[in-house]
Amino acid sequence: MPAPRRRLHALDGLRGLAAVIVLVHHSLLVVPALAAPYYGGRAEPGATWLLVHTPLHLLWGGTEAVYLFFILSGLVLSLAARSRSFTWRSYFPSRIVRLYLPVIASVVLAGIVIAVLPRDSATESTWLSRRSSEYPLSSMLEDATLLGGPSGVVSPLWSLYWEVLFSLLLPVYLYAARRVPAWLQAVIAVALSTLGTFEGVTALKYLPMFGLGVALASGWERMGAFFERMPRLAAIPVWTVSVAGALLLASSYWLVLPYTDSTTARTATMAFTLIGVAMLIVAAVHAGLLSTILSSRPLRFLGTISFSLYLVHEPLVIAIGHLVPRPFMTVLIALPVSLVVAFAFYHVVERPAHLLAKRVRDHAAREVVLVA
Repeated sequence: MPAPRRRLHALDGLRGLAAVIVLVHHSLLVVPALAAPYYGGRAEPGATWLLVHTPLHLLWGGTEAVYLFFILSGLVLSLAARSRSFTWRSYFPSRIVRLYLPVIASVVLAGIVIAVLPRDSATESTWLSRRSSEYPLSSMLEDATLLGGPSGVVSPLWSLYWEVLFSLLLPVYLYAARRVPAWLQAVIAVALSTLGTFEGVTALKYLPMFGLGVALASGWERMGAFFERMPRLAAIPVWTVSVAGALLLASSYWLVLPYTDSTTARTATMAFTLIGVAMLIVAAVHAGLLSTILSSRPLRFLGTISFSLYLVHEPLVIAIGHLVPRPFMTVLIALPVSLVVAFAFYHVVERPAHLLAKRVRDHAAREVVLVA
């Protein structure tokens, strides 16, 4: 059965927070000192070092936020598949509409932003200097279809490629999940993703992350029953320690990076990062105070527009990064601008796409009933 509404609200809030973190991540990469560690450079001592190599990095940890998106997708889609009204005949067309219409619209929007706001100013940020200054029609077509792989001009679309692929493979995940215990699913998913990181095989790295979400869904009711039986006096210290540990695990790559090379650190810490992110998802639902915060109206609002925010923000951040005289000003301007554009994009594009997907799903479901 799907999770109760309160719990889904907490997950919406967590998704919204993660989308804002991705936005802050790209905005801060305009700052040369903060971009350097992502390209093999060292963080400067002081505030920069603290932002990069302590759990504070999670405030702008875009990579970890995307891992969270992947695990959440596995969890939410698996729970949705348990609904009595769920059918594969209605799932596939509605899911394609739900994903592709916003993606295509975001590609068009990106093309307009790149054409109107030039990216030709001098910059010392390695990240900003590597952003493409053009968006050819061929690249736009690549990004609009996704299955051939994204062009890289709008970098967030790389994750949508894996999102679409997982959505198409969902029956395979659920078939395997029915035959493997939840705990073993989680172990296999983490192990395969770590192996994929070590071998440099992107499919093996990213697709098991969705499987970790499927594993969480398999044990969802049992976890809920266990936490509900937890005595109130024990809940506060248990969740305090658990959330603190999850934050340390999720940021483990950046904690160990100063003491080893990036390849070794990424491989050695991948398992810890995924475990930490999964723990945060569970805590978001079951840790009372954290769940209440994430279920608040502001964070639920961010969750509502999170997909739109994720799709539209990067071209805006890059344009602002080239326009402002000081790199740190980017985040101050990009945050409100991106939220406003995402809000408009949600109402003009994403919400109509969602409603259309629902109509497609309902129509397919009615056809199944008529055939039966």
